[in-house]
Amino acid sequence: MASFRTAILLLTPAVLLAWVTVAAPGCPEHCECEHGTLIVNCSRLGLTRVPTAIPANVQQLILENNNIAKVSRDNFRGLKSLQFLDLSSNQLNSEGIPADAFDDVPSLQTLDLSDNRKFEDFPTYLPSQLMTLYFIQNSLKHVKKEAFANLSDLIHLDISYNGVESIAPGAFHNLSNLAVFYCDFNKLNDNGIPTSVFQPASKLSILGLRFNQLTRVPVDLPPGLEHLDLVGNKIVELPSRVFSNLTELQTLEIWQQPSLTTIDDDAFAGLGKLQILDATSTGLNRVTGRTMDGLTGTWQVYLSLNKIPAIPAGAFHDMKNLSSLWLDANLITTLSPEVLDTSVLPRLSEVYLWGNPWTCDCHLRWLKEHIDNNNTAPTIQDPHLNVCNAPPKLKGRAFDTLSPNDFVCS
Repeated sequence: MASFRTAILLLTPAVLLAWVTVAAPGCPEHCECEHGTLIVNCSRLGLTRVPTAIPANVQQLILENNNIAKVSRDNFRGLKSLQFLDLSSNQLNSEGIPADAFDDVPSLQTLDLSDNRKFEDFPTYLPSQLMTLYFIQNSLKHVKKEAFANLSDLIHLDISYNGVESIAPGAFHNLSNLAVFYCDFNKLNDNGIPTSVFQPASKLSILGLRFNQLTRVPVDLPPGLEHLDLVGNKIVELPSRVFSNLTELQTLEIWQQPSLTTIDDDAFAGLGKLQILDATSTGLNRVTGRTMDGLTGTWQVYLSLNKIPAIPAGAFHDMKNLSSLWLDANLITTLSPEVLDTSVLPRLSEVYLWGNPWTCDCHLRWLKEHIDNNNTAPTIQDPHLNVCNAPPKLKGRAFDTLSPNDFVCS
């Protein structure tokens, strides 16, 4: 019989590493441990309860993808160093977390309760010192006023993919430290977000409301917001000065919103710190000389896949920091050279224009000459994708198959 030492030498490095990981002293049976026992991973084991003999020094305990329906204080007794607990994809509900369940884990900062489809409400008893709570893909419909009453230290909250229909007035009253809130892919409508409901979260910098059912921008958002995501809603119009109190905003995402046909003049007033505006794939059908007013600090603008028929000569002249402009796949037939004038827009470096029904006549000759002249600033990206729609003799011809002499007026 081969000796124990010989048996070890016969193992491949990968098998040996796995064996050492599983067999680490103090690691619960069938679980895997890393960095000694600081990280204990007991995922996907078909567990119906929390394993026993969890090392006292554990900092991260991963129990996701099991069948655990209830936890107790005894499960976590003595785990004074536990900071991260993943209970996602189990069979928990609110009754499965008793009042004292987390009383013995004073260092717990991050709790993941996602994908426990039996959760119809937040558990009443969550650790008051929590800083991050993931509650994604459960069955939450209404955020009640008392939902976060004891979570004053909470910084990051994600309740996406729940089917949330409403947030009660006062629900964020105790969340003065909240910096990040994601409520994406839910069913919030205008009535489901009370006026000023987010105002108590004075440190809120990231707000995600992607793919809900909003028809207008929520009013009285916290003035410290830096990133606002309204993608995939049903917003129809951006009224004048609708963002005027969001003076710290840096990114605004309103793409994939066919209902959005109108951006009023001065809608972006106050957004001098905005860096990125993404309005791709909306129903926007008009840009005026004042549509973009207020965006003095913006350096990327995405207006692709809209229904814009024309761009006024001075449409972007308030945007002295503009460097990247996407106007592709609209209904633009011609373009004035003043639109892209680098004497007014000194940082403009790249422009996307393909996918428009260009009328290739003398009014557009400047663009062809610009492209042929070593494509000096701004660079027209993928110029070979610019195709003429008129006049009839040039219909279907790409710019790179033509010369400036082909761009003539009758």
